[in-house]
Amino acid sequence: MRPELEPVITALIGSDPYRLLVWIADLAPRRLLAELASGAGPVTHEALDQMTPSTALSHFRSILVANNALPERDEYLARLEQWLDRILDDVDHAEDKRLLRSFATWFHLRRLRRRSARRPLTINQIGGVRHEVRSSIRLLAWLRDRETDLSRCTQDDIDAWLSSDRAGRYVVRNFVIWAVENRHAHGIAIPTRSESRTRGQALLPEADQRWTLSKRLLHDTTLDTVDRVAGCLVVLYAQPCSRIVSLTVSHVTETDKGIRLQLGTRPLDIPEPLGNLIRELVRTRQGHATVGHTDASPWLFPGGRPGRPMNPAHLITRLNAIGLPTRAGRGTALMDLAGQLPATVLSRLLGIHIQTATAWSQEAGNTRPGYAAEVARRAHRRSE
Repeated sequence: MRPELEPVITALIGSDPYRLLVWIADLAPRRLLAELASGAGPVTHEALDQMTPSTALSHFRSILVANNALPERDEYLARLEQWLDRILDDVDHAEDKRLLRSFATWFHLRRLRRRSARRPLTINQIGGVRHEVRSSIRLLAWLRDRETDLSRCTQDDIDAWLSSDRAGRYVVRNFVIWAVENRHAHGIAIPTRSESRTRGQALLPEADQRWTLSKRLLHDTTLDTVDRVAGCLVVLYAQPCSRIVSLTVSHVTETDKGIRLQLGTRPLDIPEPLGNLIRELVRTRQGHATVGHTDASPWLFPGGRPGRPMNPAHLITRLNAIGLPTRAGRGTALMDLAGQLPATVLSRLLGIHIQTATAWSQEAGNTRPGYAAEVARRAHRRSE
């Protein structure tokens, strides 16, 4: 064995021997290890990136990171960067390729790299960027088919694009705004799409269903603690599953008054019995990784890969299986909370953007922000 493979072997033999042998018995891990054994140099992220992407490779990388054989990195960000290189290489026109790469780099990657430095990215964030880039590629190709390009594009072209049946036609709005601001296009715009219909559809059908679900989650001891805590965060605190799985034990604090949970910029005091459920989850949480398992995982909801949190899609499936529709449950919670709290407080406590909080407050008919603004204007007029 060449010396560079020693950290790899050390990471693997820390697993249960039987589970390790079962893992190696599969063809994909055997091929992966054989390729590494016949290679040269140390095993690094860059070396693994050159190998054919596969589920076995992703799991193997997680094993090495969890056991300190490789440094931690944001895998979703790395995958997005690799995906961008591949998809942009397939763009035919050099000018279109240059524009798309500049847009992806300066509009999306710069923002995501800053966000990744604070907390790991989620699959939803990456999925949104991919959707925008694919739609922007289609727009430029569509313009080429009309024997024009972005620099010569007119509003008539944009209106024709919007009236077409293409998926994601409004998704290119960020790309168009960026292109106009950076003088790659002139005199074109894409309007925003109203979100009120989406918010109205994302509600539980019965008014008291939210409270029925929350009572069951709080008191039904036959349910798994993972599902009970995650479900309560959805129906009581309007948290999306992508945010729930990114929580770590450092977000939970025990005080003299009980449990505090950091969802936004201000911590929340969690009442009982939910506080006790969170204590139990911190104490008993356990990932389902078989090979490369480590007990040092910081995640409140560990996943099936060592050192990684639960996949949001898997959590959604789990909650749906116990009768909790996550999108409607979160929408109902947001609508209820937005009707009681000012948008600023909602944003700080739940960790949602202030514009989102304001939109939900308006949808819920919360007149407090407008009333406060009117009082401030009256006071200003009196002072004059």
